[in-house]
Order: sequence, then structure tokens, then C-alpha cells
Amino acid sequence: MFDFDGRLDALRRKDEDAFREIYDQTKHGVYAVIVAIVRDRGIAEDLMQETYMKMLAHLDAYEPGRNFNAWLVQIAKNLALDHYRKEHKTVPVDPQENAYVFDRVEPVEQSEYDLETLIAPLDTEEREIVLLHVVSDTNFKDIAHIVDNPLGTVLWLYNRAIRKMQ
Repeated sequence: MFDFDGRLDALRRKDEDAFREIYDQTKHGVYAVIVAIVRDRGIAEDLMQETYMKMLAHLDAYEPGRNFNAWLVQIAKNLALDHYRKEHKTVPVDPQENAYVFDRVEPVEQSEYDLETLIAPLDTEEREIVLLHVVSDTNFKDIAHIVDNPLGTVLWLYNRAIRKMQ
């Protein structure tokens, strides 16, 4: 198991290697939770950068001995939700002005193993749970803490999501 608390002490001393190690250990989970919410890779990358900047700025708020990965993923989740709320307000669209949006577009052929295709039928909560478990290898107990749901609910949502993807 990775020793976050030890690396955080080095990070507080501005050790770049410590940051790189922490980033390598957490990047998959941070990315997974962000992309599950915003559903856009470019925005997810921007929000990842913002997540790590916020982590560095608020490092003193982290309580040693607690689950650092869950704390960091919660920062990412909050930033992604804030972005989603801000960007997804209903905007009236003029069909004449944006005719290209309504044109028929032939579907692009994708590999049956494309992650985005597999998780497309899932709602945001299911996406978040599946991506945290599969991509970042987060255990269900930690996922329950991150998504603020009981463990039983998380397991039920995960199983429902797997059935939807099949």
C-alpha cells in the first residue's frame, strides 16, 4: 500500500518527486470521477489540473491518517459537479441558426471495447462508481465514502450498471 502521509510531508517541502508519485497513484481515480460527471475528455483534463492545484493549496486541510485518495477524489468530484452545474443550464437553441446540429449524422464505428461506448447507458452515479472501481481500482468501501452512499447501495448500483453494460 502506498504511504500517502509520508509523501505528503515531502510534498509540503515542495518535493517534486513526491508530487509525481502522488499524481501517479491518484490520477486514474481523479480522472474517472471527473469524466463520469462532465463526459468530456478535454474538460476532464482541465479539471484534473485544477484538482491538483486545489489539493496543493489546501493540503493543510487534509487530516493525516484519513484516506487521502478519497479526500482528493472528493475535491475532483466537487469541481466537476460545480462545472457541470455552471455549464449545463438550459439554453434556448434556434434550429435555423444551428442547422448543422440537427442534420443526420452517420454513426462512427467504434470498437466494442471502447470504454465510452460501454458506459454510455449508465447514469452519472453508475458511471462514477464503475469508473472508480474499474479504472482506479478503488474498493467499494472507499467508493461508498466518496459518493456518500451506504455500501449496500453502492454494490447494488455497481451490479445494476454491469447488467446495463452487458
